[in-house]
Amino acid sequence: MMSTTILLRKDAPVESTWDVASVFPSWDAWQMEFEALQADLPSLTAFAGRLAEGPAIVATWLEASSAYRRRTLRLQLYPYMHTVVDTNDGVAKGKLGQASGLIGQFSAATAFAEPELMELGDTLRGWGEMEPGLRLYAHYFDDLLRQKAHRRSGEVEEILGMLSDPFRTAFQTFSELTNSDLKFADAVDIQGAAHPVRQTTLPPTGIQDSDRTRRRTAWESFSDGHIGMQNTLASNYIAHVKQSVFSARVRGYDSVLASMLEPFNTPLSVFHTLLETFQKHLPIWHRYWEAKRRILGVETIHPYDIWAPMAKEPVRVDYRQAVGWLVESLRPLGQEYTDMLARACGEERWVDWSPNAGKRQGAQSLRAKNVHPFLWLSYQSDLPSASFLAHELGHSMHSHFADSVQPELYADYSMTAAETASNFNQALLRAYLLAEKPDDANFQLALIDEAMITFHRYFFIMPTLARFELAVYTQAEKSQPLTAHFFNETCADLFAEGYGDALTDDRPRTASTWSQFLHLYMPYYTFQYSVGISAAHAIAEGITSGAAGAADAAERYRQFLSAGSSLYPKELFALAGVDLTSPQPVEKTFGVLAGMVERLEGLAG
Repeated sequence: MMSTTILLRKDAPVESTWDVASVFPSWDAWQMEFEALQADLPSLTAFAGRLAEGPAIVATWLEASSAYRRRTLRLQLYPYMHTVVDTNDGVAKGKLGQASGLIGQFSAATAFAEPELMELGDTLRGWGEMEPGLRLYAHYFDDLLRQKAHRRSGEVEEILGMLSDPFRTAFQTFSELTNSDLKFADAVDIQGAAHPVRQTTLPPTGIQDSDRTRRRTAWESFSDGHIGMQNTLASNYIAHVKQSVFSARVRGYDSVLASMLEPFNTPLSVFHTLLETFQKHLPIWHRYWEAKRRILGVETIHPYDIWAPMAKEPVRVDYRQAVGWLVESLRPLGQEYTDMLARACGEERWVDWSPNAGKRQGAQSLRAKNVHPFLWLSYQSDLPSASFLAHELGHSMHSHFADSVQPELYADYSMTAAETASNFNQALLRAYLLAEKPDDANFQLALIDEAMITFHRYFFIMPTLARFELAVYTQAEKSQPLTAHFFNETCADLFAEGYGDALTDDRPRTASTWSQFLHLYMPYYTFQYSVGISAAHAIAEGITSGAAGAADAAERYRQFLSAGSSLYPKELFALAGVDLTSPQPVEKTFGVLAGMVERLEGLAG
């Protein structure tokens, strides 16, 4: 059973916290940069109306605006890091608001640029092909001109830029409400002892405990806390949905889904094919619920049993052991990759891993140009935590390699590629550990526990939430009413389909799942997890299979990491050997899932 004690932030060991001073040494230094950026903003507006003068002015503009953008990202990163680890840090929240406001000013002040560039049409494309100083930006120009139909006049773009900050309010409100203000009743164990329920991790503390009473009461407390706020949460989500629909319509997209995928040149069929393939394979999940019920030895299995450990004894994995396993499992990617990862988890202190009171729920990797990535989680000294660490380090290493090779315009990877590197790291770690202790039955079962928790999150919850989003945005785009009741019924129906007859649902509490995920405030990001885990397993198979082309597959994957957004997603995934438009990667990953279920069915007799 995990400890119920939790450190205050000030008591967290230094080596378990990230090196925030490497971003700015102090708030005074941060304030000086903030004021300098404010003073420098007019230098960018001076380019307005001049971009048609010739390729030299365009090259100067791209360099100046990229440099300014890098500085604003670093400015925003510093207060955000403080608010993540201490959600009650009022000073940092205020500074974060200042940074967000400045970014909104930057967006508004530079809104003239892309409309001016688009007006150049084929002239701009020619400059990108012929001018030495602009050849690097040929893909950017092509991408920009491809989206010309969805760009508006400079005046409208300026207004949309000004809206970027206030339109973040729903996202911020959800975060503040669920991380700071929302309180939960204590869970109780079979002995009647009380245990606090917090949002430092997802699922909430206690839900993975071997004590079924504690699991049930933790899950019920977590769900009931959100149900108690459902009208407020629904109102906030409705505001976000309406903002998203407004933004899509202003830019002339047919739907919010199109507004999320078309900017990355990702076919809408990728989304629909994934959901259709997911729905087709729901019987595999029904088999899993039944196999787990038999292994747990219970008459009926409930939602709070989904995270129940199947291993008889918990496998303890301290942070250093997890880092060591990760380094070994990722050896196929080469010395540069593993050396960087080891330094990131050690002396360079990229990782803030100690649980502490006030720390935000979940885990996240953060990036900003001119400073290495950072990541945070609440490490619990178990296999799932080792897996979460691998996941976030995948994001961070992806950012590191892209930042090291690409200019600012290409340094961030697309939404479609975002979850591949993270799931790839988990896949390689799991393959390594399966081979490392083949005769340790308890360890193997604990590893299956970890794997199924990951698959449940990315290959069950996330595609189910993507189906929920599709229903919600379809309703909104038809100007039909959105209510808490509609959210609850839609969510409950989708999860009931996923549970089938094998799992005994608690419909009112399951219905509240939509209100528990910040992911829904990033439209259609949920399905990217399923894209990522599918592509990751397809790539991992090529590297771990022992086939003659494994070294070549590893090299192509490193190229994938370094490419950033310099290629469209379809070409980017093809570089790594994955056909994004085919159901084959999804089918392959369901094959991996089915193999684990078959193993459990064998163990369950």
